Amino acid sequence: MKKFACIALLLSTSAWAEGLVLTTEEAPPFNYSSDGGKSIVGSATEAVHEMFKRAKLGYTITLYPWVRAIDMARTGKDTCVFSTTRTEEREKSFLWVGPVAQSNWVFFAKADSSIKLERLDDAKKFKIGSYRGDALALYLKGLGFNIDEAYYDEQNVKKLEGGRIDLWATGSQNGPFFANKINLTFKQVLDFKKTELYLACNLSVAPETIAKLNAAVQAMAKDGTTAAINKKYQ
Repeated sequence: MKKFACIALLLSTSAWAEGLVLTTEEAPPFNYSSDGGKSIVGSATEAVHEMFKRAKLGYTITLYPWVRAIDMARTGKDTCVFSTTRTEEREKSFLWVGPVAQSNWVFFAKADSSIKLERLDDAKKFKIGSYRGDALALYLKGLGFNIDEAYYDEQNVKKLEGGRIDLWATGSQNGPFFANKINLTFKQVLDFKKTELYLACNLSVAPETIAKLNAAVQAMAKDGTTAAINKKYQ
């Protein structure tokens, strides 16, 4: 996974100082590397390309491990990160653009698992896989769940397959994408929270820039562009 530590893709001819610095992570189908790390693709990535094009703003996108990606947006001038779950804990730390995608939080188990969940608290007696710094992991840890954290969400596929975790807590679209790569058969046992993903920007980003980007997002939703992009990755 070290090859994903710093993959930069210049996406504008604007001078660096004139554009926003965007960071992201390896989180398919929303944002992930392709062509041997030469490009960054995904439904949220396409939405970001389109919103910046409509807003006529310059930008770059760089792929990092998640903890570094979000920390850079939290501390770096004119820096934003996607795809970021908008939570109460993060609300005042960023300026928000979106949503750029939707992803419910769910629990997956192996196909032959006998685990049945009726409500969220039913999962507290099980060992749950998630990944470090993710909003979902932080949410469950705050509620007292037993979370086994990986560095990358993709690692949880093999942990579930090998019985090292009982349940995998992840996004409703992320899980199937990773599992299909190794032909792992699994099942969803509980959909427990609806969430939306955003571009989260450092508080230094100009209000007029945030307004332009949000106007572009709203126009994309209205004219069907967002739905068309999402359909490509289903």
